[in-house]
Amino acid sequence: MELILPLRFMKLLGVLVLVAGTVGATLPADVPLAARRRFAFAVAGPGFGLTWVVGILLAWQLGHALLSTWVVASLALSLLSLQGVLYVAGKEGRAGLRPALVAWLPLVATLALMVWRPA
Repeated sequence: MELILPLRFMKLLGVLVLVAGTVGATLPADVPLAARRRFAFAVAGPGFGLTWVVGILLAWQLGHALLSTWVVASLALSLLSLQGVLYVAGKEGRAGLRPALVAWLPLVATLALMVWRPA
């Protein structure tokens, strides 16, 4: 039980870093591609990795089944969100509303699953 609070804090940090990287990479403003890539690869990527690793450790510590519906759905949705970030950072001219929605909507759904944890 003593690992739960540090794991939750690390998970929150990972989510904050992932969200910051997603925002920076997908903003529809005239941001240069180099800056989008920095946000995607140096911010969103490590935040994604930290969130996954700590999330799996936290689920294991709390006794949740790693193959439960909300865990698998969270993993799939967060992976889809990261693909939207990488798509925008992959080539000049890809930023816009649709790619931002591909990155943002699954990320919001993932956060909802992490908070409410349906069966």
